[in-house]
Amino acid sequence: MSSSNTDMGPKATLCWRVSITLYVLLLITISLDHWLIAPPEVDSPWLIWSLRMAPLVMFAPALLSKHGRGFAWFGFVVLFYFTSGVVSGWAHQSWIGWLLAAESLALFTSTIFFVRWYFQEK
Repeated sequence: MSSSNTDMGPKATLCWRVSITLYVLLLITISLDHWLIAPPEVDSPWLIWSLRMAPLVMFAPALLSKHGRGFAWFGFVVLFYFTSGVVSGWAHQSWIGWLLAAESLALFTSTIFFVRWYFQEK
């Protein structure tokens, strides 16, 4: 039994495409927030940015290879970004925080549905 499958059903394929799209949007949103909208006032903004991006980028191989277990773990990691977005939205009255929360929630939902349909079709 292979952990990576390129022959997926239409539901899993759709969720994979949605997940990849939302993944890229989340990376872009975090980068825009960090570099343009609310840049941190620290000596090493590259370090802070890389620490924010590292957990997401770490899962890129699993997402691109359609690895079911990688998607499952990625879903849990995305919940931290949801929490960060909600805190930013409430504490700083930041629209970008709410956008981050919405993107993270949508990404979590699509990854969990992908995992469900991926393993149902195996």
